[in-house]
Amino acid sequence: MVCKWMPIIVADRCTGCGLCVDACGPKSLAMVDGIAVLTLPDTCGSEEHCIAACRDEAIQMAWLPLSGDRTVGRWSDGAEPRPVPCSDAAQDGNGSSAQ
Repeated sequence: MVCKWMPIIVADRCTGCGLCVDACGPKSLAMVDGIAVLTLPDTCGSEEHCIAACRDEAIQMAWLPLSGDRTVGRWSDGAEPRPVPCSDAAQDGNGSSAQ
């Protein structure tokens, strides 16, 4: 399985400040209903700028199954260890925790 290193937004912790959206160079994140959401996972460069900007520790990185342009971001074919997000919350299709 091919996976990409991408941010997961923990909706319970996101205060909607938008700092992560501003820090995201490729504009992969957007505010949706007051919560940051990974709306364009294909453009994510896996650079973790969003994590550094988040004051609320609402963003975690994880290896997530994805297909797309493997020249953008960090990819794994399963050979690298896959850190599990701190939250056990189920993920919905847009990279944010389901509530």
